[in-house]
Amino acid sequence: MKREAILIIAHGSKVKETDQIMEQYMKALRHKDSEMRYEKCYLQLMEPSLDSAIELLVAEGINKIIAFPFFLFNGNHIREDIPMEITKISERHPNLEIQFLDNIGFDDQLVEVILERLGRS
Repeated sequence: MKREAILIIAHGSKVKETDQIMEQYMKALRHKDSEMRYEKCYLQLMEPSLDSAIELLVAEGINKIIAFPFFLFNGNHIREDIPMEITKISERHPNLEIQFLDNIGFDDQLVEVILERLGRS
């Protein structure tokens, strides 16, 4: 039986408020989708790291992780760094399925957010 979790992967920052904003997103996701297990991680500069978040989920008996990169652009982190780290983790956990989704990219809904923030909606 598959026990799934969604892992939201953010970049990370030296700015402490970054984690507070991420926690707001996590709380909202958990509220709107309370049947799914959500976890966060950061690629750099903050904890939990991608590796430690996945180890936590595995310890909970999760055997399928849907990894969502909370990034707008398809840069080196999306193309190289995260896939490379996921490959290393998958080698340690051969029974763990990790589905790496596309980053946010272009989205009409974000256009509306930008226009709203500019007072032009």
